[in-house]
Amino acid sequence: MTIDRFRYDTIAQAVHWLTAIAVIGVFASGQIMDDMARGPAKTQLIGLHMSFGVTVLVLTVIRLARRIVVPQPEPIPGSPLVQMAARAMHLALYVALVVVPVAGVLMVWAKGRGVDVFGLFTLPPLIGPDRGFASNLSEIHEFGANLIVILAGLHAAAAIVHHAVLKDGAIARMLPFGEPRHG
Repeated sequence: MTIDRFRYDTIAQAVHWLTAIAVIGVFASGQIMDDMARGPAKTQLIGLHMSFGVTVLVLTVIRLARRIVVPQPEPIPGSPLVQMAARAMHLALYVALVVVPVAGVLMVWAKGRGVDVFGLFTLPPLIGPDRGFASNLSEIHEFGANLIVILAGLHAAAAIVHHAVLKDGAIARMLPFGEPRHG
């Protein structure tokens, strides 16, 4: 196996795109369930939402752990300001992708319930019920979810600018095809 100094490896690419899919699933299910009347369908959708949220957290932890162990591709050539903005964007996304699902899990636990994950297992409450704490966590969770959508949108827009305007091959770094620009 040869290592490409300019492209993320297959595992990093897969985790990136699976995270994107899970974020879309968790955000869409969250928006839909807010407008639903109580009942079995809403309960099922809440379970799916929580499962996607745990998936986002697990994938993000895997990604962060791999960043420590696996060498990262060389940065795309660019101005120091653009380099700093890219690092800040990635840091903000990683923080949000951890904080939001953790706040969600804690919120469910503070409501006295466990978190069922795709019907495979349940994360039992590790904290006692506390309605006030659950309410505060709900605010953090909702704000953070909206922040993730904004950050992910900016991230995608930057990738499109890199591809269409700068033509530097940045998108190819996270895809198994195309030619990333070499230093």
